[in-house]
Amino acid sequence: MQDLRDRAAVVTGAGGGIGLGIARALAGAGVDVVVADIEADAAEAAARDLASTGVRTLACSCDVSDRSDVEALAERAWTAFGRIDILVNNAGVFPPIARLVDALEQDVRWVLDVNVMGVWNGCSVFGRRFVDQGSPAHIVNTGSENSLGMAHTGAAAYTASKHAVLGLSDVLRHELPDHIGVSIVCPGMVATRLGTATRNRPARFGGPVEPVGPPGPGLGMDPDEVGRLTVEGVRRGDFYIVTHPPVREIVQERCAEILGAFDAHAPRFDGDDRLDTRAIMRRMRESRRSGPEE
Repeated sequence: MQDLRDRAAVVTGAGGGIGLGIARALAGAGVDVVVADIEADAAEAAARDLASTGVRTLACSCDVSDRSDVEALAERAWTAFGRIDILVNNAGVFPPIARLVDALEQDVRWVLDVNVMGVWNGCSVFGRRFVDQGSPAHIVNTGSENSLGMAHTGAAAYTASKHAVLGLSDVLRHELPDHIGVSIVCPGMVATRLGTATRNRPARFGGPVEPVGPPGPGLGMDPDEVGRLTVEGVRRGDFYIVTHPPVREIVQERCAEILGAFDAHAPRFDGDDRLDTRAIMRRMRESRRSGPEE
């Protein structure tokens, strides 16, 4: 999707941080933007900021963990702009720091509900509409360096959620028709308010909690730089969009450990093709397509 001008996008979690950075980059490329965020005031402010660049904007309050909210978001977006070409599933939360064995169930469920089910909701609701629309479209899911091998001690649920986003995205790109692209952006540390996400925790997960530490953005890359790199990746049609060069070493370490495990426990041998999962699944698909012989 090299030509982005006059297209329309929906970005969740766009009231600040990476979501706003991506929304700014899209607006700078001439894309009309629906700004969705659980914080209505933040969405309104971001939409006003983006509108000053000359694109059309719409602010929507949306809790991505609520399927009905996501369906309403899609309906409002299509009604306002007539079509949507890009979806960015960016909304995400970060739990209170705790060892896996000490983490509270409500915190784990909250993180998985937003970071995993929220992405699934977006992919499902918008993906179906993109299929029916029939024109070039693109879905971007925000993963993390944690998707690629960075084990965040004290945040097991968050790390697991970002692994899940990679898994969902990988399957999605193989299931959707060719006119719909899929990307996962995997940033390292970015200067956002992710660490204060408990301020918006719904009552069903224990309610809001004042975060410990400074309320402002933390250390890390400028979200606008992440936005720029993300839009570049969408233009190229990349699946993996990476932003932080040092993460390469994390990936190399993980790959080396996995390959070492194969060398130790499961080296290749003559006839092992019968254990090839991809080949088995391919034969099963071909068999289903051909059906019973007349």
